[in-house]
Amino acid sequence: MESMKLIGLNTKWYRYQNGWTQEVFAEKAGFKMAYLSTIETGSANLTCKNIDTIASALGVKQALLFEEETAKKAQTLPRRIDVYTREIN
Repeated sequence: MESMKLIGLNTKWYRYQNGWTQEVFAEKAGFKMAYLSTIETGSANLTCKNIDTIASALGVKQALLFEEETAKKAQTLPRRIDVYTREIN
């Protein structure tokens, strides 16, 4: 899986684990919500600084944003957080 896709899916995974909407996470990270959406779809070519910002805002180490197994789990998440349950693991 490509790095941009890995980071996007893992960002989505950890955001869901925190129970945050894109809007909430965008505010915490200091990003615009539209930019966060491009990150989560794997369309954003991120700088190292933005990877650090994402990891910090999520409270995870940067390396976790490159984990393929977690990214695969993220592909099973619903599109909207209001239908999310913590039973997905």
